[in-house]
Amino acid sequence: MQRTGNLSAKSLAEESLRLEDFDFNTKLSTLLPESSKSKKYHGYYEIKNELIEVDTVSEITYDGNKKVRIDYRQRSYSSRDTMAKFCEFEFNAINLATDLSGKIILIHAVIDKTDLKQSKDLIDILDKKYGKAKKSKNAFFENNFDIYTWHLKDRIIRYSLVFDKEENMVYLKVDKNNKKIEKIDAKNEHFKGYFYIIKDEDKDKVFGKDKSGDLVYVE
Repeated sequence: MQRTGNLSAKSLAEESLRLEDFDFNTKLSTLLPESSKSKKYHGYYEIKNELIEVDTVSEITYDGNKKVRIDYRQRSYSSRDTMAKFCEFEFNAINLATDLSGKIILIHAVIDKTDLKQSKDLIDILDKKYGKAKKSKNAFFENNFDIYTWHLKDRIIRYSLVFDKEENMVYLKVDKNNKKIEKIDAKNEHFKGYFYIIKDEDKDKVFGKDKSGDLVYVE
């Protein structure tokens, strides 16, 4: 399959990242230019209404800590912002990882709220484009989830569908007139979709290595 690539990618501040056939030759400085570095928070980029944190990931070896990759993690996200797209599907968060030389090895995006039908529609499109997915299951703590995997010549694509009970979510209602803040007990249980594109030759820098945030659902 011939790739058209993504050489026309622009800053994430300018437009949502197109995930179809993402070109790993895209420079990190294209997506996160120097001008988007936060002037207020050291080690962060400010994109739209969001903060992206830079963090070097290491693994423990017999010789001490060995640096593995550099993660760029979106620390919060809002349904108001579309950070990435795959066909007509919109993702509220975008996270990146590079090797130690700064080359992109991983893209992962999050749909904050989805449902079974929407996820099936996305999986059907991926099946038509890349061939039938391999389905597996995993668990993070007590939360079981499904993983769909597509192996391509130069990349691995994964989609993890996770049920969010919002156990750690707190909703507040602000009464400006009486200057009161009230806690709302209602939870909005829903599914979240985690979409990963991993450069095949660098998969050993992702699988089996330290993971946090949205990466905990990659395997």
